Amino acid sequence: MRRADLAPAGIYAQIGRANISTPGVRLEMAPTSRLDGFVAYRAMWLAERTDAFSTTSVRNPSGRSGSFAGHQIEGRVRWWLVPKRFRAEINGAWIGKGRFLEAAPNAPQTGNTHYISIAVTAAF
Repeated sequence: MRRADLAPAGIYAQIGRANISTPGVRLEMAPTSRLDGFVAYRAMWLAERTDAFSTTSVRNPSGRSGSFAGHQIEGRVRWWLVPKRFRAEINGAWIGKGRFLEAAPNAPQTGNTHYISIAVTAAF
């Protein structure tokens, strides 16, 4: 279950439980019975600097690209459109690349990661 620990599920699969050290903080709120959400921040380091970072396949076998991978901010807002029947949600995540994700030999030169998803869930 990726969401509980590191990031949204689905096609966003950059951060998983592999070669990562990532302390973070999370604030959850539920202002009404129909609305809830959270925002989370984490800093990310490689646990072993010569291995691939998490599930990205980005690697520097020499270890010379450092170990700081970057920052991640993510959040979610959910709202019951029809209580107990239909719920809408929006998820978002941003990764600000650190030295490792910018300097490793096979790091993609694509800039920071931006992710957003929208879903509607029906319960019956």
